[in-house]
Amino acid sequence: MSSNINMETSASYQTAGVRFNLSLTTPPEGDQAQFSITVDDLATGQRLPFSHQACPAVHDFTRGFARWLGTKGFRATRNDDEIVAAARAELTAPQLIQGFRDALDMVDQKFSNYLSPIVGPNMGSDSYSDVVYRKEDGVAWLLLNRPETYNAKRGITMDEMADSLLDAAGDSSIRVVVISGAGPNGFCTGNDQSYDPELEHSDYRGEAEVRYSQVIQQMPQPVIAAVDGFAIGSGNILAYTCDFTVATTRSRFGQTGPRVGSPANGHSVAMLAARVGQKRAREIWMLCRQYTAQQAYDMGLVNAVVEPDQLWTEVDRWIADIKNVSPVILQMQKMSFNRHDHFQEPELTPFQEYMPDYSASEETRERRMAFIERRPIDASKNLPYVKIPIR
Repeated sequence: MSSNINMETSASYQTAGVRFNLSLTTPPEGDQAQFSITVDDLATGQRLPFSHQACPAVHDFTRGFARWLGTKGFRATRNDDEIVAAARAELTAPQLIQGFRDALDMVDQKFSNYLSPIVGPNMGSDSYSDVVYRKEDGVAWLLLNRPETYNAKRGITMDEMADSLLDAAGDSSIRVVVISGAGPNGFCTGNDQSYDPELEHSDYRGEAEVRYSQVIQQMPQPVIAAVDGFAIGSGNILAYTCDFTVATTRSRFGQTGPRVGSPANGHSVAMLAARVGQKRAREIWMLCRQYTAQQAYDMGLVNAVVEPDQLWTEVDRWIADIKNVSPVILQMQKMSFNRHDHFQEPELTPFQEYMPDYSASEETRERRMAFIERRPIDASKNLPYVKIPIR
């Protein structure tokens, strides 16, 4: 190695309540460079154990982070309260320094997102480890917060997704839900294959009574998938299950089940045919190819493709359009599309079944008159969502 390296830094996340300490050093005798990371509880100043009991978010992150370091040329070992890693001998000083900076950036991609403490007695009952959920101005924002795995899902992730989405579904003030992934690399890359489904059943599959995908389909609000990076496996299913998909130019879509031995089947597979047609759907699922955002747009898998720095501007445009139309009409239309997905032939349409008097409602008159008079809609005339149980 051409030069000695001695780098140390700490990153404190006051809202989350944790501090990460990173160091990269070259031993005086010229052996391989050593990387280490520890985490402190800001409230106590004490080193935090890497256990689920001490902090689920840190426990999960350090597990995935140790694997991720391998992509940067470090052979990592995760101990009870420290990750230690030795650099490959062939790494140059600039590569080591860049790896250190990338590691700090990865920590920041995750822990800068938390909106409440994730450790200690101040941790709220709604403090999730794997997702970040907030509601603001009629929009529910759900962020998959596992960038160290490109936002691959484990069972806890799926349970937290279901719980937060059920909350949004039951909130009449919410007009639209937006699902995204932390970091610039992945929207969601499916189920985390590092969790053995036989040994870690609940961590891998989840235990929610109603699955998050069922909530997305049955909740009254439209759901937007804001895709930046990889949408692979069940991450692709998540994107095409959402009502709308807005993607960046660096996004890629595809399935992996037949290639990795994941026996995906049934409705979640077949429903893709309603998006892109039988031939394309079978190609996507059976051949496990990956597609650029533009290819996905051309086949009808996404609604819009923008440059990465324009993603949230574009999402805001879709949110504004959704807010400008009738909530209950969208709810009924969403149910109609879902019935097509399920190949059902009901005797009654959703409006006939749930809103037989809609044409005589005040909302109908207000929206018709606003159109005629070329004026903004009076949103106070909107009818509330129909209370339909999510099963």
